[in-house]
Amino acid sequence: MNPPVEVLERVEGRSGELVLRRGGADLEVILNGAFLISTANDASSRAMVSAALPHLAGHALEVLIGGLGLGYALDEALACARVAHVTVAEYEPDIVRWFRAHGEGRAERAAAGARAGRAAIEVVDVADVLAAHPGGFDLVSLDTDNGPGWLVREANAGLYSEAGVQLARRALRPGGAVVFWSPDRYAGFEQALAAVFARVLPVAAFDVVQGRRHEYTMYVGLRGHARGGVD
Repeated sequence: MNPPVEVLERVEGRSGELVLRRGGADLEVILNGAFLISTANDASSRAMVSAALPHLAGHALEVLIGGLGLGYALDEALACARVAHVTVAEYEPDIVRWFRAHGEGRAERAAAGARAGRAAIEVVDVADVLAAHPGGFDLVSLDTDNGPGWLVREANAGLYSEAGVQLARRALRPGGAVVFWSPDRYAGFEQALAAVFARVLPVAAFDVVQGRRHEYTMYVGLRGHARGGVD
């Protein structure tokens, strides 16, 4: 039996109706009736960062996170001493406000990171950030939707096209990585990634939701180290 759902706030966001609700012990964000994120997605949200870190060399890493959600990916990035700075691009200002009000320790750590110059949350379309910063990041983490087959904002479709994948790659430094969150394996999307990146690694991540274990795929695309201008 599913726990009762309590609506905490309902607002009109930039993309439509946003709802913050509580189902049992978990906070959930809904956009236009479509599930967006829950506190039950802690592990897979953190995997948006942790799946790539073993493949990134060096220190002073610059990280871009597309989609704040409930702040778990940001929290994971700030916990890594090799990360110098994290930029979060969140399209919906109310999601930023909810994170600061309900993010508990994560929000406090994000605020401390901002004071220390290690973190910035910007209300902006992540596609605009990618386009404006070629070669600007060691890690680009994109969790704007429920994967390439379940968009919560139609305008994000371009991020999953080959042109969108190229846009993410151009925003990476040599040796950098992009991570896309996905609920499943998508052959067409894997082909788009393989056409652009030196290596593509599907990494499994797991959440436990209402006592059930769910498996997701973190698509990690690795940009090689350039030799003679290509990789």
